[in-house]
Amino acid sequence: MKKFFKYFFLSIAILLVIIVCFFLLIKKLDNKALEEKGFNVTTYDQSQAKLLPSLFLNGERFYIKMPIINGDTALAYCDTGGGICMVPSDVINKIQLQSKLKYGLLKGLMPIKYIPFRDLVKDKNIPPPLQLRDKILRRPISRVSDPFLMIPPEDEEMKFMLKSMPFDIFLGQNFFMGKAWTFDYLHRQIWVNTPIRSSDINSPGVQKLSFKKNNNQDMIFGHPSMVIEVNGLPIDVLFDSGATMVLSGEGKKAFNTIENTIGASFIATSIFTKWRKEHPEWKYYKGADYKNDVIEVPIIKISGQEVGPVLFAERPDEVWSEGMINTMDKVVKGAIGGSALKYLKVTIDYNSELVKFEK
Repeated sequence: MKKFFKYFFLSIAILLVIIVCFFLLIKKLDNKALEEKGFNVTTYDQSQAKLLPSLFLNGERFYIKMPIINGDTALAYCDTGGGICMVPSDVINKIQLQSKLKYGLLKGLMPIKYIPFRDLVKDKNIPPPLQLRDKILRRPISRVSDPFLMIPPEDEEMKFMLKSMPFDIFLGQNFFMGKAWTFDYLHRQIWVNTPIRSSDINSPGVQKLSFKKNNNQDMIFGHPSMVIEVNGLPIDVLFDSGATMVLSGEGKKAFNTIENTIGASFIATSIFTKWRKEHPEWKYYKGADYKNDVIEVPIIKISGQEVGPVLFAERPDEVWSEGMINTMDKVVKGAIGGSALKYLKVTIDYNSELVKFEK
Protein backbone atom coordinates (compact mmCIF):
# COMPACT_ATOMS: atom_id res chain seq x y z
CA MET A 1 0.00 0.00 0.00
CA LYS A 2 2.90 2.33 0.80
CA LYS A 3 4.31 1.70 -2.63
CA PHE A 4 0.95 2.50 -4.21
CA PHE A 5 0.69 5.88 -2.48
CA LYS A 6 4.29 6.65 -3.33
CA TYR A 7 3.69 6.14 -7.07
CA PHE A 8 0.28 7.82 -6.87
CA PHE A 9 1.67 11.03 -5.38
CA LEU A 10 4.67 10.88 -7.70
CA SER A 11 2.30 10.69 -10.69
CA ILE A 12 0.29 13.65 -9.37
CA ALA A 13 3.48 15.66 -8.92
CA ILE A 14 4.66 14.86 -12.45
CA LEU A 15 1.24 15.81 -13.84
CA LEU A 16 1.31 19.13 -11.97
CA VAL A 17 4.80 19.87 -13.29
CA ILE A 18 3.61 19.18 -16.85
CA ILE A 19 0.57 21.45 -16.40
CA VAL A 20 2.70 24.26 -14.94
CA CYS A 21 5.30 23.94 -17.73
CA PHE A 22 2.53 23.97 -20.35
CA PHE A 23 0.95 27.06 -18.77
CA LEU A 24 4.30 28.87 -18.63
CA LEU A 25 4.97 27.98 -22.27
CA ILE A 26 1.57 29.34 -23.36
CA LYS A 27 2.11 32.46 -21.28
CA LYS A 28 5.47 33.03 -22.98
CA LEU A 29 3.94 32.51 -26.45
CA ASP A 30 1.02 34.83 -25.66
CA ASN A 31 3.35 37.54 -24.33
CA LYS A 32 5.43 37.21 -27.48
CA ALA A 33 2.29 37.68 -29.59
CA LEU A 34 1.57 40.99 -27.84
CA GLU A 35 4.71 42.43 -29.45
CA GLU A 36 4.65 40.43 -32.69
CA LYS A 37 4.81 42.43 -35.93
CA GLY A 38 2.32 41.56 -38.65
CA PHE A 39 0.09 39.79 -36.14
CA ASN A 40 -3.19 40.39 -37.97
CA VAL A 41 -3.07 39.57 -41.66
CA THR A 42 -6.30 39.75 -43.64
CA THR A 43 -7.06 38.95 -47.27
CA TYR A 44 -10.30 40.92 -47.19
CA ASP A 45 -10.52 43.25 -50.20
CA GLN A 46 -10.74 46.87 -49.01
CA SER A 47 -10.32 48.50 -52.42
CA GLN A 48 -13.98 49.41 -52.95
CA ALA A 49 -16.57 51.02 -50.68
CA LYS A 50 -19.48 48.67 -49.92
CA LEU A 51 -22.93 49.44 -48.56
CA LEU A 52 -23.91 46.77 -46.06
CA PRO A 53 -27.53 45.81 -45.32
CA SER A 54 -28.44 47.20 -41.92
CA LEU A 55 -31.22 47.86 -39.43
CA PHE A 56 -31.25 50.98 -37.25
CA LEU A 57 -33.00 51.19 -33.89
CA ASN A 58 -34.59 54.63 -33.60
CA GLY A 59 -31.63 56.03 -35.52
CA GLU A 60 -29.34 55.48 -32.49
CA ARG A 61 -27.97 51.93 -32.68
CA PHE A 62 -27.69 49.47 -35.53
CA TYR A 63 -27.37 45.90 -36.70
CA ILE A 64 -25.70 44.57 -39.82
CA LYS A 65 -27.96 42.08 -41.58
CA MET A 66 -25.63 39.14 -42.18
CA PRO A 67 -26.55 36.43 -44.70
CA ILE A 68 -25.56 33.17 -43.04
CA ILE A 69 -24.76 29.74 -44.32
CA ASN A 70 -28.27 28.23 -44.10
CA GLY A 71 -29.85 30.99 -46.18
CA ASP A 72 -31.24 32.97 -43.24
CA THR A 73 -30.23 36.48 -42.17
CA ALA A 74 -28.64 37.07 -38.78
CA LEU A 75 -28.94 40.38 -36.94
CA ALA A 76 -25.41 41.32 -35.89
CA TYR A 77 -25.31 44.04 -33.24
CA CYS A 78 -22.52 46.57 -33.79
CA ASP A 79 -20.67 47.70 -30.67
CA THR A 80 -17.34 49.48 -31.17
CA GLY A 81 -17.00 49.67 -27.40
CA GLY A 82 -17.73 45.98 -26.89
CA GLY A 83 -15.44 43.03 -26.25
CA ILE A 84 -14.79 40.08 -28.55
CA CYS A 85 -17.12 39.00 -31.37
CA MET A 86 -19.43 36.15 -30.42
CA VAL A 87 -22.52 34.15 -31.29
CA PRO A 88 -24.80 32.60 -28.62
CA SER A 89 -25.11 28.81 -28.55
CA ASP A 90 -28.89 29.09 -29.03
CA VAL A 91 -28.28 30.58 -32.48
CA ILE A 92 -25.89 27.75 -33.37
CA ASN A 93 -28.47 25.19 -32.24
CA LYS A 94 -31.30 26.89 -34.14
CA ILE A 95 -29.46 26.80 -37.46
CA GLN A 96 -28.03 23.34 -36.71
CA LEU A 97 -24.36 24.16 -37.04
CA GLN A 98 -23.18 22.22 -33.99
CA SER A 99 -20.91 20.17 -36.27
CA LYS A 100 -18.97 23.32 -37.16
CA LEU A 101 -18.06 24.13 -33.55
CA LYS A 102 -14.45 23.77 -32.52
CA TYR A 103 -12.60 23.89 -29.20
CA GLY A 104 -9.61 26.00 -28.32
CA LEU A 105 -7.67 26.85 -25.18
CA LEU A 106 -7.54 30.40 -23.86
CA LYS A 107 -4.47 31.18 -21.71
CA GLY A 108 -3.56 27.51 -22.09
CA LEU A 109 -6.09 26.28 -19.54
CA MET A 110 -9.56 27.62 -20.34
CA PRO A 111 -11.50 25.53 -22.91
CA ILE A 112 -13.52 27.78 -25.25
CA LYS A 113 -15.98 26.86 -27.99
CA TYR A 114 -15.86 28.86 -31.22
CA ILE A 115 -17.00 28.74 -34.84
CA PRO A 116 -14.89 29.89 -37.81
CA PHE A 117 -16.40 33.10 -39.21
CA ARG A 118 -16.76 31.77 -42.76
CA ASP A 119 -18.49 28.62 -41.50
CA LEU A 120 -21.33 30.89 -40.42
CA VAL A 121 -21.27 34.02 -42.61
CA LYS A 122 -21.28 33.30 -46.34
CA ASP A 123 -21.36 36.81 -47.81
CA LYS A 124 -17.79 37.77 -48.78
CA ASN A 125 -18.77 41.46 -48.70
CA ILE A 126 -19.02 41.15 -44.91
CA PRO A 127 -15.50 41.56 -43.54
CA PRO A 128 -14.20 39.07 -40.97
CA PRO A 129 -13.11 40.17 -37.48
CA LEU A 130 -9.45 40.47 -36.59
CA GLN A 131 -7.94 38.49 -33.75
CA LEU A 132 -7.35 40.19 -30.39
CA ARG A 133 -3.85 39.63 -29.07
CA ASP A 134 -5.11 38.97 -25.53
CA LYS A 135 -7.75 36.47 -26.70
CA ILE A 136 -5.54 34.05 -28.61
CA LEU A 137 -6.99 30.55 -28.89
CA ARG A 138 -4.61 27.61 -29.19
CA ARG A 139 -5.04 23.93 -30.14
CA PRO A 140 -3.23 23.09 -27.87
CA ILE A 141 -0.08 25.11 -28.65
CA SER A 142 -0.53 26.23 -32.25
CA ARG A 143 -2.49 29.45 -32.66
CA VAL A 144 -5.97 29.52 -34.18
CA SER A 145 -5.36 31.90 -37.08
CA ASP A 146 -8.70 31.84 -38.93
CA PRO A 147 -11.20 34.58 -37.98
CA PHE A 148 -13.72 33.19 -35.51
CA LEU A 149 -16.73 33.96 -33.35
CA MET A 150 -16.58 32.86 -29.73
CA ILE A 151 -19.45 30.93 -28.15
CA PRO A 152 -19.99 32.71 -24.81
CA PRO A 153 -20.86 30.88 -21.59
CA GLU A 154 -24.58 30.89 -20.76
CA ASP A 155 -24.17 32.78 -17.50
CA GLU A 156 -26.43 35.36 -15.87
CA GLU A 157 -24.61 38.27 -17.50
CA MET A 158 -25.17 36.83 -20.97
CA LYS A 159 -28.84 36.08 -20.23
CA PHE A 160 -29.37 39.65 -19.07
CA MET A 161 -27.56 40.98 -22.14
CA LEU A 162 -29.69 38.93 -24.54
CA LYS A 163 -32.89 39.83 -22.72
CA SER A 164 -32.07 43.53 -22.80
CA MET A 165 -30.54 43.72 -26.27
CA PRO A 166 -31.42 40.68 -28.42
CA PHE A 167 -28.98 39.72 -31.18
CA ASP A 168 -27.96 36.73 -33.28
CA ILE A 169 -24.32 37.82 -33.50
CA PHE A 170 -22.42 40.32 -31.36
CA LEU A 171 -19.79 42.37 -33.19
CA GLY A 172 -17.32 43.87 -30.75
CA GLN A 173 -14.12 45.86 -31.14
CA ASN A 174 -12.19 43.31 -33.22
CA PHE A 175 -14.80 43.34 -36.00
CA PHE A 176 -14.11 47.01 -36.73
CA MET A 177 -10.32 46.95 -36.31
CA GLY A 178 -8.17 47.16 -39.44
CA LYS A 179 -10.92 48.72 -41.58
CA ALA A 180 -12.58 52.05 -42.35
CA TRP A 181 -16.29 52.53 -41.72
CA THR A 182 -19.04 55.06 -42.30
CA PHE A 183 -21.94 55.02 -39.87
CA ASP A 184 -24.42 57.37 -41.53
CA TYR A 185 -26.99 57.86 -38.79
CA LEU A 186 -28.75 60.56 -40.83
CA HIS A 187 -29.53 58.26 -43.76
CA ARG A 188 -29.40 55.02 -41.75
CA GLN A 189 -26.66 53.43 -43.82
CA ILE A 190 -23.52 51.43 -42.98
CA TRP A 191 -20.55 51.49 -45.35
CA VAL A 192 -17.21 49.70 -45.14
CA ASN A 193 -13.96 50.57 -46.95
CA THR A 194 -14.37 54.34 -46.65
CA PRO A 195 -10.86 55.48 -45.66
CA ILE A 196 -9.78 58.87 -44.32
CA ARG A 197 -6.38 59.95 -45.63
CA SER A 198 -3.75 60.70 -43.00
CA SER A 199 -3.26 64.08 -44.68
CA ASP A 200 -6.88 64.99 -43.79
CA ILE A 201 -6.07 65.27 -40.08
CA ASN A 202 -6.57 69.05 -40.13
CA SER A 203 -9.75 68.95 -42.23
CA PRO A 204 -13.04 70.21 -40.72
CA GLY A 205 -14.77 67.67 -38.50
CA VAL A 206 -11.72 65.37 -38.29
CA GLN A 207 -9.88 64.39 -35.12
CA LYS A 208 -7.17 61.92 -34.18
CA LEU A 209 -8.12 58.71 -32.39
CA SER A 210 -5.94 57.00 -29.80
CA PHE A 211 -5.59 53.26 -29.12
CA LYS A 212 -3.72 51.05 -26.69
CA LYS A 213 -0.53 49.88 -28.45
CA ASN A 214 2.50 47.69 -27.87
CA ASN A 215 6.17 48.73 -27.98
CA ASN A 216 6.10 48.51 -31.79
CA GLN A 217 3.16 50.96 -31.84
CA ASP A 218 0.85 48.23 -33.20
CA MET A 219 -2.75 48.32 -32.02
CA ILE A 220 -3.49 45.79 -29.27
CA PHE A 221 -7.14 46.68 -28.67
CA GLY A 222 -9.77 48.40 -30.79
CA HIS A 223 -11.35 50.73 -28.23
CA PRO A 224 -10.90 54.27 -29.65
CA SER A 225 -10.47 57.25 -27.35
CA MET A 226 -11.47 60.68 -28.63
CA VAL A 227 -12.46 64.11 -27.30
CA ILE A 228 -15.78 65.93 -26.95
CA GLU A 229 -16.43 69.38 -25.51
CA VAL A 230 -19.08 70.39 -23.00
CA ASN A 231 -19.25 74.07 -22.08
CA GLY A 232 -15.87 74.58 -23.72
CA LEU A 233 -14.13 71.94 -21.58
CA PRO A 234 -12.58 68.88 -23.30
CA ILE A 235 -13.54 65.41 -22.06
CA ASP A 236 -11.79 62.19 -23.13
CA VAL A 237 -14.35 59.53 -24.07
CA LEU A 238 -14.67 56.11 -25.67
CA PHE A 239 -16.25 55.95 -29.14
CA ASP A 240 -19.03 53.48 -28.36
CA SER A 241 -21.61 52.76 -31.07
CA GLY A 242 -23.34 50.13 -28.91
CA ALA A 243 -23.82 52.25 -25.76
CA THR A 244 -27.21 51.31 -24.32
CA MET A 245 -29.47 52.30 -21.46
CA VAL A 246 -31.70 49.58 -20.00
CA LEU A 247 -34.78 51.55 -19.01
CA SER A 248 -36.49 51.18 -15.67
CA GLY A 249 -40.22 51.71 -15.36
CA GLU A 250 -39.52 55.31 -14.40
CA GLY A 251 -37.23 55.65 -17.40
CA LYS A 252 -39.91 54.48 -19.81
CA LYS A 253 -42.32 57.04 -18.39
CA ALA A 254 -39.73 59.82 -18.49
CA PHE A 255 -38.84 59.19 -22.13
CA ASN A 256 -42.39 58.28 -23.17
CA THR A 257 -41.44 54.92 -24.69
CA ILE A 258 -42.35 51.26 -24.43
CA GLU A 259 -38.83 50.24 -25.51
CA ASN A 260 -36.75 48.31 -22.99
CA THR A 261 -33.54 49.97 -24.20
CA ILE A 262 -32.46 53.16 -25.94
CA GLY A 263 -29.18 54.47 -27.32
CA ALA A 264 -26.99 56.19 -24.76
CA SER A 265 -23.82 57.99 -23.89
CA PHE A 266 -22.08 57.56 -20.52
CA ILE A 267 -20.30 59.92 -18.14
CA ALA A 268 -18.26 59.38 -14.97
CA THR A 269 -19.91 60.13 -11.63
CA SER A 270 -17.39 62.90 -10.85
CA ILE A 271 -18.42 64.86 -13.96
CA PHE A 272 -22.10 63.91 -13.64
CA THR A 273 -22.12 65.40 -10.10
CA LYS A 274 -20.34 68.53 -11.32
CA TRP A 275 -22.89 69.02 -14.11
CA ARG A 276 -25.78 68.60 -11.67
CA LYS A 277 -24.29 71.19 -9.33
CA GLU A 278 -23.39 73.74 -12.00
CA HIS A 279 -26.49 73.28 -14.18
CA PRO A 280 -29.59 72.59 -12.08
CA GLU A 281 -31.65 73.64 -15.13
CA TRP A 282 -30.50 70.61 -17.13
CA LYS A 283 -33.10 67.84 -17.19
CA TYR A 284 -32.39 65.03 -14.73
CA TYR A 285 -33.94 61.57 -14.62
CA LYS A 286 -33.35 59.69 -11.37
CA GLY A 287 -33.00 55.91 -11.76
CA ALA A 288 -34.05 56.01 -15.42
CA ASP A 289 -31.25 53.69 -16.62
CA TYR A 290 -31.88 50.47 -14.67
CA LYS A 291 -30.43 51.71 -11.35
CA ASN A 292 -28.47 54.66 -12.73
CA ASP A 293 -29.36 58.34 -13.08
CA VAL A 294 -29.48 60.16 -16.42
CA ILE A 295 -28.84 63.79 -17.34
CA GLU A 296 -29.73 65.63 -20.56
CA VAL A 297 -27.00 67.96 -21.82
CA PRO A 298 -28.51 70.58 -24.16
CA ILE A 299 -25.47 70.97 -26.45
CA ILE A 300 -22.13 69.21 -26.84
CA LYS A 301 -19.42 69.78 -29.42
CA ILE A 302 -17.80 66.93 -31.38
CA SER A 303 -14.94 67.96 -33.67
CA GLY A 304 -16.49 71.38 -34.09
CA GLN A 305 -20.01 70.06 -34.71
CA GLU A 306 -22.61 71.15 -32.17
CA VAL A 307 -25.29 68.53 -31.43
CA GLY A 308 -27.94 68.04 -28.80
CA PRO A 309 -29.74 67.43 -26.63
CA VAL A 310 -27.68 64.40 -25.56
CA LEU A 311 -28.61 61.90 -22.83
CA PHE A 312 -25.76 60.76 -20.57
CA ALA A 313 -26.18 57.89 -18.10
CA GLU A 314 -24.04 57.96 -14.96
CA ARG A 315 -21.31 55.35 -14.51
CA PRO A 316 -18.88 55.12 -11.54
CA ASP A 317 -15.41 56.58 -12.12
CA GLU A 318 -13.97 53.11 -11.43
CA VAL A 319 -15.60 51.78 -14.63
CA TRP A 320 -13.11 53.92 -16.55
CA SER A 321 -10.10 54.10 -14.23
CA GLU A 322 -10.04 50.41 -13.27
CA GLY A 323 -12.05 48.69 -16.03
CA MET A 324 -11.77 50.32 -19.45
CA ILE A 325 -8.17 51.43 -18.84
CA ASN A 326 -7.16 47.79 -19.44
CA THR A 327 -8.12 48.10 -23.13
CA MET A 328 -7.60 51.83 -23.73
CA ASP A 329 -4.60 54.14 -24.03
CA LYS A 330 -5.78 56.49 -21.27
CA VAL A 331 -8.34 56.90 -18.52
CA VAL A 332 -11.42 58.33 -20.21
CA LYS A 333 -14.36 59.90 -18.40
CA GLY A 334 -17.21 58.40 -20.37
CA ALA A 335 -18.39 57.13 -23.72
CA ILE A 336 -20.08 58.80 -26.67
CA GLY A 337 -22.82 56.70 -28.24
CA GLY A 338 -26.06 56.86 -30.16
CA SER A 339 -27.70 59.59 -28.08
CA ALA A 340 -25.10 61.97 -29.60
CA LEU A 341 -24.06 60.18 -32.80
CA LYS A 342 -27.65 60.05 -34.12
CA TYR A 343 -27.24 63.66 -35.28
CA LEU A 344 -24.21 62.88 -37.46
CA LYS A 345 -22.60 61.01 -40.30
CA VAL A 346 -19.51 59.38 -38.81
CA THR A 347 -16.53 58.00 -40.71
CA ILE A 348 -14.02 56.12 -38.57
CA ASP A 349 -10.78 54.75 -39.98
CA TYR A 350 -8.90 52.31 -37.75
CA ASN A 351 -5.95 52.30 -40.15
CA SER A 352 -5.24 56.04 -40.32
CA GLU A 353 -6.61 56.37 -36.73
CA LEU A 354 -8.86 59.26 -37.68
CA VAL A 355 -12.57 59.95 -37.26
CA LYS A 356 -14.72 62.47 -39.13
CA PHE A 357 -18.05 63.90 -37.98
CA GLU A 358 -20.43 65.57 -40.44
CA LYS A 359 -23.88 67.05 -40.02
